[in-house]
Amino acid sequence: MSATAKPTPLPDRLRRVLAGGCAALVFALTIFAASPIAHKLLHNSDHGQANSEDACAVVMFASGVSLAVGPIAITPPSAVIAGVSPVTAADVFLVSPRYLRQPERGPPVSRIG
Repeated sequence: MSATAKPTPLPDRLRRVLAGGCAALVFALTIFAASPIAHKLLHNSDHGQANSEDACAVVMFASGVSLAVGPIAITPPSAVIAGVSPVTAADVFLVSPRYLRQPERGPPVSRIG
């Protein structure tokens, strides 16, 4: 182990493992959705359920799922009665700078005679 390598903390490792697992799940669902032979291997044909294909996670992943909940209603912004917002109506006081050129930004020093 080198002196510059730091061990990763436990929450960071768990986050990486979870992210890898989620990526593997999406990859597996994509493969099962694209290949009918691989998809058929997931289902056991002994049960004989014809409607089980509709509730299959692979089919739902491939076709998408629409939620029963409607979209959240967002209220539009309201107009200000006076026409000018009190936030923008605050006075801005400008102060003249202390130096014309700050000391570290002055003209270069000439070493010629």
